[in-house]
Amino acid sequence: MNISIHGPFAAQIVTKHDGLLLDYGPDEQAGRVLAALQRINKVAALAPVSSVDVDLAGFGTAPVVYATSEDEYLLLSDIAEQLGWPLHKAHAWVEAQHQFAIRDQRDLDEERGDGRLGWECLLDYVDLGLILIMDDPEANPDAGGRRWSHAGDWLISRDRLPALLMSSPWGKEFMDNSLPAFGHAMREIWGDKLKEIPTVSLDGTPTGGNAYDDMFSTNGLTKEEALRRARRGPALDEDGEQP
Repeated sequence: MNISIHGPFAAQIVTKHDGLLLDYGPDEQAGRVLAALQRINKVAALAPVSSVDVDLAGFGTAPVVYATSEDEYLLLSDIAEQLGWPLHKAHAWVEAQHQFAIRDQRDLDEERGDGRLGWECLLDYVDLGLILIMDDPEANPDAGGRRWSHAGDWLISRDRLPALLMSSPWGKEFMDNSLPAFGHAMREIWGDKLKEIPTVSLDGTPTGGNAYDDMFSTNGLTKEEALRRARRGPALDEDGEQP
């Protein structure tokens, strides 16, 4: 990895989190970022990107910071800021997803049976190795009475943004916006076969409906209208104000 290329990014991230660094000084934390990038760079060459923004389904925008031949990456803290999501909570969600990915990768490695350790499942979430501490009013107080939580920062694959949005503070709004577009997608895949699948209520009683009309409704929207709705961001109330 060319340190001269990635060094400015590491320094920028450490500067961004100035005041939150725990246990290590800026130089060592920047070194941890460089080491994390180096590990990934051995598997998928990372190229810095500038002046490319991604629309977060209408809930904000965040820049692409790195790209490989297969993917683009955004910085978790950039996304969290746009969504009004405390970084320590976003970090906890990504860390859990990464653990699931490790388990899935282990299963794939064992199925392959040749002793190789793969990376197929491990490139969606890249831990940059930062060790941060943040005030957290919901945390239990420590011995000194301070309430805090650990946090970190990550590179997030652009492909994982829908899953991230679903778990963010805007998850319900994102789901409501996306349902008609999802209905169109499922109808394109399964077609009239969905009409053969009956739906039931929560207590198991048949509703008399079917998956085509009930589970994957398009609300009467065309595909183009549904896609626009999926990207509209926060829903508006009757006065045109964000709730």
